[in-house]
Amino acid sequence: MLPEPRISKSELIELCRRLAMQIEAGIEMRAIWKREIERVVSPRGRRVIREISRAVDQGQSLSDAVAAGGAYFPPLFLRMLQVGETTGALPEALRLLAEYYEEERSRRALFWRLLAWPLTELVLAVGVIGFLIWVMGVIGNLAGKSIDPLGLGLVGNTGLAIYVGCVAAAAGGIAWAAYGWRRGWLSLRALQRFVLRLPVLGRIAHTLALARMTWAMYATFRGGMDVIAAVDLSLQTADNVAFDDLRPMLRRSLQSGQSLYHGFAETGFFPGDWLDALRAGEESGTLDDALEGLSREYTRRAASAMKALSIVGAGLVIALIVGVMVFLIFRLAMFYIGQIYENLPA
Repeated sequence: MLPEPRISKSELIELCRRLAMQIEAGIEMRAIWKREIERVVSPRGRRVIREISRAVDQGQSLSDAVAAGGAYFPPLFLRMLQVGETTGALPEALRLLAEYYEEERSRRALFWRLLAWPLTELVLAVGVIGFLIWVMGVIGNLAGKSIDPLGLGLVGNTGLAIYVGCVAAAAGGIAWAAYGWRRGWLSLRALQRFVLRLPVLGRIAHTLALARMTWAMYATFRGGMDVIAAVDLSLQTADNVAFDDLRPMLRRSLQSGQSLYHGFAETGFFPGDWLDALRAGEESGTLDDALEGLSREYTRRAASAMKALSIVGAGLVIALIVGVMVFLIFRLAMFYIGQIYENLPA
């Protein structure tokens, strides 16, 4: 069974920008999506867009029509559409999404640029190991004894076949896990909680999620949405399990008549400067302005955090690659030193 189509980042960025521009210009939603059908190159993508266009023609909301399209669009895209439609700030939501995905694309490009040379070295090292396994088997046959410089028990043609199979299985497993992560097949709830506890990565992940949640709060409050519903939807828009876990606690707090500041402060999860700005806005009656300022500030921090995330991620992978190479060099060195000692005259 073939996987469902998934829109590429570049296509998604351009789509968000086009939709924002056309909606703001007052073009009817049905006309917008009819035009989009002709823009899609992929047959599967065109089928999804055609279904969305048909649903919009039948009077469904855009978020409902997109949700019916399956996994073609990422979950965050759908949540932001819901916020935009609910608050009447759909063009702003789409522009924010375009900026977010642009940053994500830039971060990914930086990540792979940083990894280009270490990955090349790793591929060369894997090839050299395979060659050593094979050639030492040939030399061992000529010498009439087994020569295993790596100490892995892999020698000659048989050892090379086992080695290639293990490398292929590892590469396939990593590729499948990465694909499953992107497609949403793997549950990341435990991983997200673990990452939030890490010194550097946790701060970055928290900033990214808080930026999304803060903008959603600004949009929903400005649009006059019910406070409890606005907070609940904003926590979902954060797209992080730790924020999602706070929904029942905050709902109970707000239903009992607590202020927004006390509700969020009781969780012990939000930074002091964010809480101070929220409290000042709530007490002065300028909550919309406070949330707008927080949204801008945390959007800026999120952009910096995404760049930092690419550097940290690349650094971790580089460290892993260097560790593997150092281990192999050490094993080879110990083998040759052992050979020298064995052949010294008594």
